[in-house]
Amino acid sequence: MKKSLTVLFTGVILAGCTSLAPEQKAKIDNLTPCEKINGLLASYDKRFEGLKRTRVNTKYMETWTAKYNLVGDQCQITALDADTVTYRCQDNYKEQTQAVAVHQKAVNFTRECLAANNWHEQQKESAESLRTTFVLDESTPVISIHTGKTLSRSTPWSTSLEIGKPVEGK
Repeated sequence: MKKSLTVLFTGVILAGCTSLAPEQKAKIDNLTPCEKINGLLASYDKRFEGLKRTRVNTKYMETWTAKYNLVGDQCQITALDADTVTYRCQDNYKEQTQAVAVHQKAVNFTRECLAANNWHEQQKESAESLRTTFVLDESTPVISIHTGKTLSRSTPWSTSLEIGKPVEGK
């Protein structure tokens, strides 16, 4: 019951207009990563409507800034078509150790949040890439955390967190 109330409370906080009043921002800033993940999962079927802020005009897809961030400070919600919508955060780093530390922090709070619901965790690692994926079933969105090399000379490492299309559609 407590979990249901938390998800409902999170949804109420996140609903509304795209600009945040100071009170809304303060409430969102005080949400735990688990409350944020549960809010994202609960709003996935509604195309993350309660989490969208400012629309970013692009030629090939619809993109919005997100009301809150799990990794970095520039998360976005992207709709490629009527069936494909994704919440994605990414931040870049000078050192591999920085990127891996953020990756591990994101894995830890995601694992802690999802442990009670029997999510399956899978990790793939190579010299220049690390991906941890959380899957519950064929209809629930997948959560993927990825760290890898970029083409940037100043910040050659990035870590991203993505919540998107369920396994059946991937």
